Amino acid sequence: MAKKNKKDLNKENALLNENDALQKDLNFETNSESLNVQNVKQEEQIEEFDAKKTERKLSINKFFNEKTKAWQDWWANHSLFKKILFTLLILTLFIAAGTITIPGVNLVNKNQISQQSDFVAILNLVGGGGLRNFSIVALGISPFISASLVMMILQTKAFPAIHRLSQSGPQGRIKINFITYFLTIIFSIFQAFLITKALVNPKSGGFGITFASSVTKAFGANGNVVYGYFILPVILIAGSFFALFLSEQITNKGVGNGTSLLIFIGIANSLIPTFRSAFSFLVPSAAKHAILVKQLINFIIYLLGYMLTILIVIIFTIAERRVPIQQVGAGLSKSEKELSFLPIKANPAGIMSIIFALMILSVPTMIANLTDQGSKYYYWVYANFQLTKPLAFFLFILITFGLTILMGIQQSRIDKISEDFAKSSTFIPGIRPGDQTEDYLLNIVLRLSFFSSFYLIILGAMQYVQQMFGMPANIAFGGTTIMILVSTAYETIEQIKARYKSQELARKRRNIRELKEVYGEEEEDLIW
Repeated sequence: MAKKNKKDLNKENALLNENDALQKDLNFETNSESLNVQNVKQEEQIEEFDAKKTERKLSINKFFNEKTKAWQDWWANHSLFKKILFTLLILTLFIAAGTITIPGVNLVNKNQISQQSDFVAILNLVGGGGLRNFSIVALGISPFISASLVMMILQTKAFPAIHRLSQSGPQGRIKINFITYFLTIIFSIFQAFLITKALVNPKSGGFGITFASSVTKAFGANGNVVYGYFILPVILIAGSFFALFLSEQITNKGVGNGTSLLIFIGIANSLIPTFRSAFSFLVPSAAKHAILVKQLINFIIYLLGYMLTILIVIIFTIAERRVPIQQVGAGLSKSEKELSFLPIKANPAGIMSIIFALMILSVPTMIANLTDQGSKYYYWVYANFQLTKPLAFFLFILITFGLTILMGIQQSRIDKISEDFAKSSTFIPGIRPGDQTEDYLLNIVLRLSFFSSFYLIILGAMQYVQQMFGMPANIAFGGTTIMILVSTAYETIEQIKARYKSQELARKRRNIRELKEVYGEEEEDLIW
């Protein structure tokens, strides 16, 4: 019985062991299946994550591709923006060149350039301000301005040969440009020698240059002569043609007139130092941290006078005399509101009459700089031919008056307008075509030039009148510089507006062509 119980107990133990083994197998299989499920889920999650990552990457690439394409399309369709950027780049390059002083030269009393002779002041004005640092572009475009003024006079009827050349179309224009560049070379050589001689070893307290000791070491005992009268003029001439190259790049590939913009940027670059000097002179107590109200009022009056001058110049720059015109045939207007107009500037001569008058009056000073400083002629010129002196001031008024009338007639080109009227069957109501039209327009230009001559004389003389009453030359503001600033800014803005309208018109025409390609519509069915 005991053996039977023992045998039964062994069987039960064996069954229990088998159950445990089966249970372990079942648990192992269950765990394996759960692990497989987890692995599958993990793989699905990884695949889902990779898919989302790929989708995100594709969306980012698509976004950047769309933005890049949109930018490329915008850049291709906005030529005006590119021209403005190009113009700003060239102007920045010119300003940077104006800060590079010629090697081997030391500046003396840099801030006293306005106290120098009128010859130096005029070269600094029309050259773009590079003379202030005696930079590689110190002459700027002043030789080209001088040559252009001479050619402007030579193209009048007083000089038939050049006048006929100017009327000869593109071929004549090419020859006139060649003569202008040839005169530019002559003027640049002449002005380079004169400016070097005028500024070397200046008087006590005056602006000028001295040569560094390295010049003597490099060129020997006569190094100053070799460097000052050969190498230095060559550098100045090369810099002048570099400035002329920059101005032509602006004219051809940028916006605005390159020559005017270089002069504009030179003047604008000096405005902040001018106002700073004016504040220091009119409010001297500011240095002692005790600003007086009276001094501050003087500075405010100075600023108001400057702004008032700008306002007057803007009004005269925009002002024009509108002459009503009619056209025979379909262009004939039936009412006064439909009449077209021929605009004639209220100041036909522009700024050129003042600049040319200043350059004429600087000739005696140029000649004096070639003579010995101890000669009687030198002392007489510097005593009488500075524009703050009565003789030079009277001659300035006289020359400006005459040149304003002459250049007003020349700039208006009345004969060309009358000829174009005859060709296009255009006439002024109540005036017969031909000689009567030319006389009528000439009469208008003469009246406007006579009136504007007083305006130009007052503006041109402002700076020198202020100096006569004790205002320092470096803060005395003149209408000449303000006229250059205003007229250049106005002309550039008008050109930008015109180019923008042209660009928008081209864009609309391109859109019409694209619509025609897509929908196959006729051009007359598309309204824009």
